[in-house]
Amino acid sequence: MEHVPERVVVMEGLSSVEHFLVGEERPRRVLDDITLLIKRAEAWGINGTSLFEIKLLLEIMANIRPYDRGKCVLIERGMMRLKRVILKHVFYIGSPNMLYNNMNVLEFLMFATARFKINRVVLQEQIFELIISIGLGHLSLMPNQMLTKEEKAVITLIAAAYSDSLMIVFNFPEYVWDEVLINAIAKITSFIRERGKTLMLATQNCLLIEKACSHAAIMKDGRLIYSGTVENFRLKFDRVEVIIQDKAAHAMTEKLALLLPDYKLDSKDESLLISSKDSEASDHGAIYKKIVESGFTPDSMEINPKTVQNAYEELMRQDDL
Repeated sequence: MEHVPERVVVMEGLSSVEHFLVGEERPRRVLDDITLLIKRAEAWGINGTSLFEIKLLLEIMANIRPYDRGKCVLIERGMMRLKRVILKHVFYIGSPNMLYNNMNVLEFLMFATARFKINRVVLQEQIFELIISIGLGHLSLMPNQMLTKEEKAVITLIAAAYSDSLMIVFNFPEYVWDEVLINAIAKITSFIRERGKTLMLATQNCLLIEKACSHAAIMKDGRLIYSGTVENFRLKFDRVEVIIQDKAAHAMTEKLALLLPDYKLDSKDESLLISSKDSEASDHGAIYKKIVESGFTPDSMEINPKTVQNAYEELMRQDDL
């Protein structure tokens, strides 16, 4: 039995070679003093204010780019700072052009898994069923050259899921994902984690992190301002307690603000968001009662299911203070 390491990425005090030139000030490192621990069978969503920073962090993680200071250990093997080789236990996806244009999706995935010691007919059935189960059955016989770049990236992720690599790096922070592909990535991620593999996914799409990832790392100005579980992130930073939908929501804001002095009220279009000012648990019943007592009966009121998007916005707000 081969030893399977629990710690997949260990970064300590890592700083990049690259610098940003900011006006007259001293150049600032693109990444500075990053410390991160990623374990086996976790799925990390890496988000932040700068696409370049997110992309660079994952390139260093995959050993494609050198770094300047600190240390980075991948799957319990130290990395020499300057060598740029992709290690065989790392599957790096940073371009949508890994698919062959003269094949269709199913043919490519059969080709990508050709080394497997498994009956080809059985494997083809398994792959076909997976494509259908993740909601991409309509792509299975589509020629690769007809796919969008986002679809190509997701098909490559399926190939990575079937590979021997313990660590998969999916580095497309600039891509725009629709609901179909978000759901597909979430299901592929479950498959990846069931197989004991670890995924690092770069994205500025908070919903993708919420649906697909177990952990999140958030970067700002070259620093890591959050790293931990997605659940903890949502519960700690999403302060929105109740969402009211009503045409008169904006008009009611001032009146309700007097009745709910312990809460922060924000009206957006026909929505009114009622947020707690600290991270203590709120009494939703009491909020509801105050609103009804005010004589206002809104079209709809719901308890906010804590979201990564709200948490992200709140974290950025707090970091600006």
